[in-house]
Amino acid sequence: MFGYLRFILASMVVLSHTGVSIYGLSPGVMAVVLFYVLAGYVVSHLYEDIFKNKKNRLRYFIKDRLLRIFPLYIYIATLTLIFINLTSLSHSSYSITAILGNLFIIPLNYYMYADFALLSASGVDWWLIPPAWSLGTELQAYLLLALTINKKTIFISLSLISFTIYIIANLSILHPDHFGYRFIIGVFFIFSVGAAINKSHLTHNRYFLIFIYTSMTTLMTIFSIKNYFSPTYTKETFIALLVGIPLIYALKHIKIKLPLNSLLGSLSYGVFLSHFLSIWILQYLGFSKNHSLLYLISIFILSILVSYSGIVLIEKKVTKLRGIA
Repeated sequence: MFGYLRFILASMVVLSHTGVSIYGLSPGVMAVVLFYVLAGYVVSHLYEDIFKNKKNRLRYFIKDRLLRIFPLYIYIATLTLIFINLTSLSHSSYSITAILGNLFIIPLNYYMYADFALLSASGVDWWLIPPAWSLGTELQAYLLLALTINKKTIFISLSLISFTIYIIANLSILHPDHFGYRFIIGVFFIFSVGAAINKSHLTHNRYFLIFIYTSMTTLMTIFSIKNYFSPTYTKETFIALLVGIPLIYALKHIKIKLPLNSLLGSLSYGVFLSHFLSIWILQYLGFSKNHSLLYLISIFILSILVSYSGIVLIEKKVTKLRGIA
């Protein structure tokens, strides 16, 4: 069932980037936070269960994560670059900083400190895959989880520090968008929550989950009464955590096998990566940027086609090189 969830979350990101909101809230932000929880769960399962008996487990794990993230990313980034250069939609810029930032992904998580734009579309400067900043956060989280997950004191301490920074940010003492949504120091605890769900039978993980969920419920109540919600995503991240923690926990225990689960899970990453390319293709073809059903369907169809081509041309070959193949 996780394949369906990943595809739904990717679709929520697409909707967000086409201007769709839910009661004024961004579905994409909620989806990204849920992705964080799910990523923590999956990474913990890989590292502690699938790769448990591997020699040089950390190196094996890092190889697997790099092969999972980068090949399809490079494929879709290349398609985007080709499209941009074959059309008059954008003026490209190739500074060393921009090229390296787009190539290595992690720097994109710190876009507020450096210019990584390689193209200009719709009057806005973009890197090749605009939502890739969150992949930068994930790559940092993967390494931190692998290094700390079997060190109970360090894992819990780092998670609680991260949670504290997240709360301080959402009180607008620190920048709520940067420290409460994007920077690893403020969101690491969200990945930790996913990891704790995977091993929820362990006492320290169970207490950690209870503490986080109780704290978030209490804070949500206080913030709602006092209207403390910052203008940047506090409500979305709160809701995503309050929904996501029991959802991932429940799905962990549901053993129902649904048709297309694997396919939808495989398509989800490509849809997440390629939907801006789809938006720009439609813009080039003269589709008006609106929220019409035809426009949204067209974006999804294009994104699914690009994603599927990536599965056939890239993912099937790369899977043989990954540790879980």
